[in-house]
Amino acid sequence: MNRHPPGPAANPLGRLPLLVVAAALALGVNLGGYRLLDPDEGRNAEVAREMASSNDYILPHLDGLPYLDKPVVYFAAAAATMELLGPTETAARLPAYLFTLATIATVVLFARRRWGNDAGWVAGLALATMPLVMAYARATIFDSALAFFTTVAIVAFWDERPILAWAAMGLGALTKGPVALLVPLATAIPHALLTGKSLRRVFPLLGLAAFAVVALPWFIAISTRIPEFPHYVFVRETLERVTTTKFHRTAPVWYYLPIVPVAAFPWIVPALGRVKHWRWTWLARRANPSAADATFLICWVLGPLVFFTLNQSKLPQYVLPLMPAFALAASRVFAREGIGVAWRAYFGVAALLGTALISLTVWLPAPLAPTPAEREAIPSAALALGLALAASAALVRYAVWRSQPILGLTGYAIVVMMIPLASGSLLAAVGDDRSAATLAQVIRNTQPPGTRVLGVSAFPPSLPFYLGETMEVATPTGRELTSNFIADYADQLRAVPNSPLKPADYWRDVLARCPQPTVFVARTGDAPTRAALDSTIALLAVQGRYVVYGPCAASSAR
Repeated sequence: MNRHPPGPAANPLGRLPLLVVAAALALGVNLGGYRLLDPDEGRNAEVAREMASSNDYILPHLDGLPYLDKPVVYFAAAAATMELLGPTETAARLPAYLFTLATIATVVLFARRRWGNDAGWVAGLALATMPLVMAYARATIFDSALAFFTTVAIVAFWDERPILAWAAMGLGALTKGPVALLVPLATAIPHALLTGKSLRRVFPLLGLAAFAVVALPWFIAISTRIPEFPHYVFVRETLERVTTTKFHRTAPVWYYLPIVPVAAFPWIVPALGRVKHWRWTWLARRANPSAADATFLICWVLGPLVFFTLNQSKLPQYVLPLMPAFALAASRVFAREGIGVAWRAYFGVAALLGTALISLTVWLPAPLAPTPAEREAIPSAALALGLALAASAALVRYAVWRSQPILGLTGYAIVVMMIPLASGSLLAAVGDDRSAATLAQVIRNTQPPGTRVLGVSAFPPSLPFYLGETMEVATPTGRELTSNFIADYADQLRAVPNSPLKPADYWRDVLARCPQPTVFVARTGDAPTRAALDSTIALLAVQGRYVVYGPCAASSAR
């Protein structure tokens, strides 16, 4: 006989906040443990380093030249962390990680208000353990910051707070341009039309004023300093990027079909668990709040996705702002139907993927061409992730059998939480192959201070970052700097006094006269340049796509 009165029932999801915290911390594991990956990370980190060095937090520069391919917010954030931590990989990637944490917090708070405490924490856990979110939380790229601002804008529209939405879109526009308007508006406008709401709520005058107050001052400041900027940003970087193939990022219309399921895995499986009720959702979208919520999530995914599909420029990270919709959809389904939603489908997919990864320990597909270090690191990483997928499938199955939702959610989360832990050696090998850190180390260790660095139609984007200084580039077009703005205005920028852009044959004169000790950076496959350098000076290093020769000696010394 029980002589004690029964206590309150234990919450089966009481430990869920701790799991969310663990997932958020896992995103930052080994954040600075591998080199910056060229071209994007190296270039963006160098822009931030130059911003911190010059204290010009308005106009970004790359190699001392105006860099207007992207706006200022992420560069300024990374520059600020470099002021505190120094120019390191951790400082360069830290803003992306912090923006991701802010997005997770936004999703948690919104879902808690909307569907209850547990649903909020499940949404945060889901977002923190998606592969695409994890990848860009750890990269010196703008998309995590953009995803935060678009998420704030979309949930603000959902909460009927359009002024906040437009202010967030203003900050998003200062992060990655007009796409920050497209994603929220491609969500809010279709939802308003489908549910019979007035479009005036999406475009209030105070909201437009908030956007102008946030975004226009920087735009005006840059346009004053660089008169070509308005044409470049609206015509070159927006209209032509969407409608032409000039950016060499074209892809078939089905491009995102395989990317989205992988990006949102494993939570896309329960997120689609109620797709069979689509007819009821459609019929009840104007009368039932639950159906209206489901419609909003559908618009959040399909509205922007249609645009990205029609866009001539396609990259995987473009769909990162859609990941919160899948996280919210999964949490909403779990809150309604429990851990057993679509578990059989997940069990089969996880088991299949786990088997495929484990098979990489004995063979690699022909299209893969890893370096020796990468080839050595792949089997252990694949084995660890394959076993994690197998364990995930088993945990979800056991949790359904024993009605233990926290165990099932752990099963869903464990795969992505394992990626930073299991891939350390592989990331280090990839970083060594795709950065110029080794070249910079060779130059620093073998050359005296003040040695000049000159690229011959070559510009390893991370080399100035690791050298801690800009470099000259002899180039006919300026395209080696991977900046459309610099390439478009190369002749104009070359004419600026002390410009790092030099005429294409400038290096030959430097090699012949050598007014000061100089090392030359060339492309590995540039046979004519390498032949000329081989016959004159020593080869110092070969790494990936680039080689370093030098130093030259003055004519009198030769």
